[in-house]
Amino acid sequence: MQYRSAQPFVSVIGGLNIDLQGSSVNPLVFNDSNPGEIVMSAGGVGRNIAENISKLNIHSKILSYVGNDALGDFVVNKSSLSGVDTSFIKKHSHLPTSQYLSVLDDNNDMLVSISDMRIIEEMTIQDINKWNLTIEQSSAIVVDTNIPIPVIEYLTDKYSNIPLFLDPVSFAKTSKILKLIGKFHTVKPNRLETELISGVKITDNDSMLKAAKIIFDMGCKQIFITLGEDGVFYYDGENFGQYLHKGVNMISANGAGDAFTAGVVYGFLKLNGIKETAEFASAAAVIALRSANTISDDLSEERVKLLLKEETA
Repeated sequence: MQYRSAQPFVSVIGGLNIDLQGSSVNPLVFNDSNPGEIVMSAGGVGRNIAENISKLNIHSKILSYVGNDALGDFVVNKSSLSGVDTSFIKKHSHLPTSQYLSVLDDNNDMLVSISDMRIIEEMTIQDINKWNLTIEQSSAIVVDTNIPIPVIEYLTDKYSNIPLFLDPVSFAKTSKILKLIGKFHTVKPNRLETELISGVKITDNDSMLKAAKIIFDMGCKQIFITLGEDGVFYYDGENFGQYLHKGVNMISANGAGDAFTAGVVYGFLKLNGIKETAEFASAAAVIALRSANTISDDLSEERVKLLLKEETA
């Protein structure tokens, strides 16, 4: 067992937003109104990870911002109904709840998107101090790079005694926190982000291991390099390998990374090693890949275990 707490909970500090997705019935005609469908859902990397953790039977708390508006009420209520503790979400006095708007064509390919995440940039070190009693009791802390860099730096310094998990979110955002990577217990970069962090061009398994070792030497204890259709490469200073769950049958890739991160946190708290964690997290991601929704209704601790059992049968 890697880490145990009598009543463990995970604090997730990161983005929370409303996803608005418009899809056209016919080929898009620009500069005109297009008939189609518009779907609204609760989203945000941090929030999605918190909901997935809750679905895996681990208590989670989301520490974030919403606006004092109907959209904020919607995302808070949706998160709360999903089992996430939303009592630490702060309402901003004048900025609106974060929104992510995407427009899809008749082939479901995204043509354009607009992201309004101004509100999360308002998070301050003072907010972290107000949340301190909760954060310091966490079994693990998950941070996504949507929150301001000074806040991330403060978190890594103040809570260095608690396992910190980083979801890099994107290449651009990873580039802003390169000096902080080694302060995280666990990181989950993709191939490009790994090359950026390590300075190693990944061309084969040897270069992948070299890159992972460099990140480990920075201070990280667990590295999971996500490789898309090639699975995941994992390393913890002793154990390493590449794992691919077969028979994915993908419907949508949206949300798979968030499910994987939740699975990594689950593995750290409840499983016996990095290989077992990589397998569990990959199975959680597969369940997400098989769903049209960002967060699969089928995701659960039992369903992941069953999927892993089916694979070995």
